Amino acid sequence: MIGILVQLLLSALLLWWIEKQSLSVLGWQPSIKRILQLSIGFLLAIMLAATYHLINGILTGTSWQRNPSFRLSELFNGLGWMLRSVLYEELIFRGALFYIALKRLGTTKALWLSVIAFGIYHWFSFGAFGQPFQMIFIFLITAAAGWMYSYAFIKTGSLYATIGLHFGWNCTGSLLFSQSSIGKYILIPVKDPTFQQNDLRSFLFMFLYQFFIPALITWLWLRKMEKGKS
Repeated sequence: MIGILVQLLLSALLLWWIEKQSLSVLGWQPSIKRILQLSIGFLLAIMLAATYHLINGILTGTSWQRNPSFRLSELFNGLGWMLRSVLYEELIFRGALFYIALKRLGTTKALWLSVIAFGIYHWFSFGAFGQPFQMIFIFLITAAAGWMYSYAFIKTGSLYATIGLHFGWNCTGSLLFSQSSIGKYILIPVKDPTFQQNDLRSFLFMFLYQFFIPALITWLWLRKMEKGKS
């Protein structure tokens, strides 16, 4: 939590020093509209991520069962950890630096700069640096996610929608389906030993779904929301 506070302080200083603006330009002030955007983004990401994991389970011969050792207190700890990690990343990639880039470079250049930086960052957070094939795969799917989050910020003028999308996706994968390095949570995977897996088919699904579907659905949602204003 101290790290988040330090980020906020540095963000405030940067915005004031370079743009003579306060943190309010990041859209932190709560409102009914922004809370609704956060909620829709969160639920939308849960549905998209759950669909991904369930279909991927079918393609890989994986079923899911309740983790018998899971305790509710672990869920709250996991949610807290996940929220801190999402806020950390959002303040870096969709925070003060992104706002300054939007003002100084324009929307298109700032958007792609944020997207590329988000993809490269995940080489290190996923421990993939030095493994070319993994680096390409991770860069493409996380850059697509970065585009989705940055686009949401541009269209809403706030971090609420992007935090909702980011938090919903990460929570579903890590806490519901236990697909991360932070431990086993609500559901755990069970492999069918007799299943004949088609590696190419499952890989193509993993890549194509993560690269296209969440970004496309988010674009459609934000476009519909924008049309509703007019």
